[in-house]
Amino acid sequence: MYRTRSLKTLSAAALAAALASAPARAELPETAELHYSASFGIPAEMTFSQNGSEYRIVAKIHVPLYKMRFEAGGTVENGSLKPRYYRDTRNGKTYAEARFGNGQVSLGRGSTVHTEKTSGNVMDLFSLSWQLAGSGGRLPENLSVTNGKKLYPLGGIRPAGSGSLKIGGIRTTVDKFVLRREADSVSYAFAPAIGNVPALIGYNVGGKRYSLTLKSAVVNGEKIQPE
Repeated sequence: MYRTRSLKTLSAAALAAALASAPARAELPETAELHYSASFGIPAEMTFSQNGSEYRIVAKIHVPLYKMRFEAGGTVENGSLKPRYYRDTRNGKTYAEARFGNGQVSLGRGSTVHTEKTSGNVMDLFSLSWQLAGSGGRLPENLSVTNGKKLYPLGGIRPAGSGSLKIGGIRTTVDKFVLRREADSVSYAFAPAIGNVPALIGYNVGGKRYSLTLKSAVVNGEKIQPE
């Protein structure tokens, strides 16, 4: 069974406060294959892999006649993800792309590519899901997120309590978080019983809504289920 890394020794009061505000930190897996149900029951999957200090994420949403593929990659430094690129592909054609480095990020596609300077961290939503899973719901400082077309500065992350999801036929507790910017929001939920893997990703930006709900997971080559 896949196990999370134990928390460092804390006082009883500090431990209670930590558990109330965020899930336990967990080591990022070497490999993970997660299967989701997207909006309207559409099948989707996400893979996460590490090769030395490099990481790669690929997510696919199998919309009939409209294939959506998202890829992100970069480095893992002291347990934190540092994205280098993000690519959104629709039916095999690049829809949006971002490349990070040297205090700036290039965004867009074709003639719409533009470059913006950044003074903090920039992440795509899929890299952010694994960053939060590994850090116990803690955001990098001065964070902006991108969909490959625009940058969205974030002020912080808010715990949204706990809930439950049925994963692999077994109902398990998840810890929920919400990131907001004006009328836009991104929501995440993590399952402590199975290594804090991203159990829910919800996206509501610019009037567009997407969601991914975890149905099964294979981590480091082993199928995992809540105990």
